[in-house]
Amino acid sequence: MDKTQSGSRSSLLGIFINILLPVLILDYCSAGPANPLERPSGESFWHIGPVWALVIALSLPLVYGIRSLVVTKKFDLMSGVGMAGVLLTGIISIFVIGPGGRIHGATPWLFAGKEALIPLILAAAVIVSRSTSAPLLNMFIYTPELFDVRRIEQAVASGGRERDYQRLLASSSWILAGTLVASSIGNFFLSLSFMSSVMRLPAEEQQVAYNVAIGSITWWGFLIIGVPILAALIFIMINLIRRLGKLTGLTRDEILLK
Repeated sequence: MDKTQSGSRSSLLGIFINILLPVLILDYCSAGPANPLERPSGESFWHIGPVWALVIALSLPLVYGIRSLVVTKKFDLMSGVGMAGVLLTGIISIFVIGPGGRIHGATPWLFAGKEALIPLILAAAVIVSRSTSAPLLNMFIYTPELFDVRRIEQAVASGGRERDYQRLLASSSWILAGTLVASSIGNFFLSLSFMSSVMRLPAEEQQVAYNVAIGSITWWGFLIIGVPILAALIFIMINLIRRLGKLTGLTRDEILLK
């Protein structure tokens, strides 16, 4: 199996474990009593209650991220971001779920702030890291696994185009940062909308609705925010390939690793 096939399977597995499976658990397993030992007769076996549904749904991406770290023996930024998001969701949930399942009135703003914070931090890190030896652009897009960076930089040096090369990387970093800022804004309003709807429900329905809202934020965030961001990243990559070709005189096959 080549690296492309392996990477594709790993990406699909990551989407399933980090997004699809937690959403399904939160949507379909949150019904039932908060205490599974109090299950009434006739209750469906998959209705494990809001507490255990939330615990299991949050544990899946956390365990997957830790397993990836142990197996690959290297830190993956996106896995780390995913684990940070899961931990923050867990911490917020501990403090906002009150007696009888009532959700604290500040929950929509706390959750919206959490969802907006991570991409905003990443955007700032992309800008700050531009002048360091390890810019985040190289981790997101301009990676040595995709681009023949050594050959590109040799061609740049031989043509005396170092300044133009740095300008190209800087502009790509700004586009990436802008994409992350747009994601932050989208995440904020999406989360605020779903969590605000939870607060309008009776107290006894709020905890189950809170779980469902987390699943909805995850799923719709992937569809209406994640997919456009992916398209933006593809645009940045295509733009990089095109402009690097003009800058270095290399062909597309020479720029990219096979």
